[in-house]
Amino acid sequence: MAIIKISQKTLCSLSGMQPAKVEQVLTELGIPIDASDGDSLSLEITPNRPDWLSVEGVARSCKSYISAKAPYYACKKSKINFTADSSVKSIRPHIGSALIENVRLDDEFLGSIIQLQEKLHDTLGRGRKRMAIGLHDASQISPPFTYKAVPPDSASFVALGDSSPSTCAQMLKNHEKGIKFSHLVKGKCPLIIDKNKKILSFPPIINGELTRVGKKTKTILLDCTGTHEGVVRCTVNILCAAFADMGAKISTVKINGKEYPLFEPIKTTLALKEANSLLGLNLDKKAAARHLARMGHSISGNTVLSPAFRADIMHPVDLSEDIAISFGYNNFKPTLPSFSTTGKTQSFSHIHEAAIGLGYFEALSWILTSADVLKKAQAQKGSLKVKNPLTEEFTTMRPALYPNLLQIFANSKSQPMPQCLYELGPVILASGKTNSQKTNFCMATAQPKASFTQILSHLKGFLQAAGAPPLTLSGHDAPGFILGRCAKIKIGGKDAGIAGEIHPEVLEGFSIEQPVALFEIDASTI
Repeated sequence: MAIIKISQKTLCSLSGMQPAKVEQVLTELGIPIDASDGDSLSLEITPNRPDWLSVEGVARSCKSYISAKAPYYACKKSKINFTADSSVKSIRPHIGSALIENVRLDDEFLGSIIQLQEKLHDTLGRGRKRMAIGLHDASQISPPFTYKAVPPDSASFVALGDSSPSTCAQMLKNHEKGIKFSHLVKGKCPLIIDKNKKILSFPPIINGELTRVGKKTKTILLDCTGTHEGVVRCTVNILCAAFADMGAKISTVKINGKEYPLFEPIKTTLALKEANSLLGLNLDKKAAARHLARMGHSISGNTVLSPAFRADIMHPVDLSEDIAISFGYNNFKPTLPSFSTTGKTQSFSHIHEAAIGLGYFEALSWILTSADVLKKAQAQKGSLKVKNPLTEEFTTMRPALYPNLLQIFANSKSQPMPQCLYELGPVILASGKTNSQKTNFCMATAQPKASFTQILSHLKGFLQAAGAPPLTLSGHDAPGFILGRCAKIKIGGKDAGIAGEIHPEVLEGFSIEQPVALFEIDASTI
């Protein structure tokens, strides 16, 4: 998930929501509050809703949810023309654009737009690979504009934040952004140029200092280039809607002679019978229309019109999900299934029974974790990084279970002690050019009396209850564990795992206030 910071006062002002209702409405919409500090709220945004990556987008949804009225956006035509040259077809073939007038930028709104741009780059844009955004002060440039690719040494301009011009090749080698995103540029470099040959931008690397946007900017030219047409179109609509919510006027531009569409709704046939069947409801069309309106949709005949910035609307089932959110998951009445089933024992049932018998509760964490969690646990060895992560929280395949359990302990400091958790699940190990997957089992306890001696007694009790082969222990020095309070585990003569007491440095890194002891073993050895 992406974390954004917003002002509660601004959220309430834009949505018409009372401060006392903020937590309830956000929770019902599926936007958990990660942290709060005075007026500042940190919100967790799911990857399927990039339109929520700004206070404007969140407020828009809250306003619809409260009023049962879908948002409406209008735009007019401008006289601005873009030419997308054939030279970019094999590099970054897609471009979208809009003219944004009557812009009023204060420090807060400017910060919100910068945050939105950065979060869109990281999530929807896959680190600028699928799309990159450019915002330009239109008063400094003259249409028509050209989007084309040129040799790296053939053009130079002053990059944003610099004071002297550099060629594209120099930027890729020396500039901070160029170094970071140079892997996205192979061969020729895409540029956006105005009528007077002034360079606005070198996407997806950096914009020019010439068109820097500031608080005095009144008119903005928006460009978005990328490798995925749908992502580019959605991004342009998300940004235009955010500016429109703050009073700006939006106009279309022509690209290669055709008006670039803005705010065109996503059209989906209303499958009311299927939605009722899926949700176990009996809604008529009027009731369904109201639920959809609360989620920002409108209905024309038998067609649902969804906002152009809704990246998650791909199938009628997505509308069923929105109906369920509006109806309220807590308002569904559980019913017994109308069919009979026959259960059977799972292969790992004995493991669960043994762990539960010792007073442990099952935890289920993601197979993806963050590099930060592994670093704090000193468990980076053997980890496999994801090439194109969606969020900062899910960048690495977990090589062990216990780092995620430590994170759970860190998030559960307010809960009663002792805390005893176990997890059974897959881990991925990278070794050279080969990767392997196996199922591990981990038991961890956080409490004032947690110790190496205690966890060994739990290990022996667990193996006895699970009917495992004989246990053998030997001294071990493992990163993240206290020296002298750590052991290598063998079960039936096979290397199985590790047991020990977590080092105070690791506990401090996770802000865990109680001692933690744990063991983790290969489940196939039990």
